[in-house]
Amino acid sequence: MPSKSSDVYDYYYENYLILYNLYGRGRPRVTREQYEELDSELMQIVAQAETGELSHPQIVRVRDIEYILMDDVAEALLDRPSTST
Repeated sequence: MPSKSSDVYDYYYENYLILYNLYGRGRPRVTREQYEELDSELMQIVAQAETGELSHPQIVRVRDIEYILMDDVAEALLDRPSTST
């Protein structure tokens, strides 16, 4: 029986694929398993940041992972003003 985290990652991976197909030209495409591994790594680094400052290599790694997972695009789309009334 699949775990709840698997269901959550399925949802986020599907959204990643949509963003990748629309805006991912030139970026590496990751598999579902790679997506989960990268996201888990990102969450571990973020958790470390809560106890203190990140090192320069950690900051670079966060940016790399966010770029690969299309987080920068997702944030930019969420920050856009709504055009519907």
